[in-house]
Amino acid sequence: MNTWTQLYSFLDSLLIAPFRAFEIPIVGFYFGTFILCLWCILLGELTFRLAAAVNRSYIDKLRAEAVRMHNLSVKAIVVKDKESFRACNKQANEAFGKYFFNMIAHGAAFLWPVPFALSWMATRFSQVEFELLFSLPLIGDTVGYSAVLIPMYILCRIGWGKLKPHLFFFNRDPGVALDQAEEEMIKWEDISKHRGLPERFWQNPDKSGQGKR
Repeated sequence: MNTWTQLYSFLDSLLIAPFRAFEIPIVGFYFGTFILCLWCILLGELTFRLAAAVNRSYIDKLRAEAVRMHNLSVKAIVVKDKESFRACNKQANEAFGKYFFNMIAHGAAFLWPVPFALSWMATRFSQVEFELLFSLPLIGDTVGYSAVLIPMYILCRIGWGKLKPHLFFFNRDPGVALDQAEEEMIKWEDISKHRGLPERFWQNPDKSGQGKR
């Protein structure tokens, strides 16, 4: 027996155990699916935090650059410098785009265990079907195991979101929030409210040394 076979055998034994915790099959199925959802959430959370820790400096750099160029473009508008605005705005959009897609990739770290869980359930419960009270278009009279796992995962994810702030380690910010950028982002509401750019943005030039002359 090779290493991969042994690993699969171990994981299979680990995952199937909760399904056998109750003598009544349907109760065991729902309980086992619930535990499987918890495993998916835990693995997704740990993967996200690992990815955030590894890429933190790069993400912070993208975020800071996006905010810096955005602020410069706003300042260019205030002083009516269209050339500078177009140049800075273009760079700001590129930086925000890179930041956005990197955050999407990080967000995918939460979900990757779910397809694997569905694949494993297919090896164990492909013949399991639940009858519906009425027939649904494109679905029919019955649904399979995925109709239990996916809604239960969503409910568990909602519950996890409410519980996580109270759990040690998981309530710590992994450091990828946009509003924690070192340079404060200029908001258009600030300009409207103060009828111009607030003085604090002129007094705190960005790191490149640019600011009001």
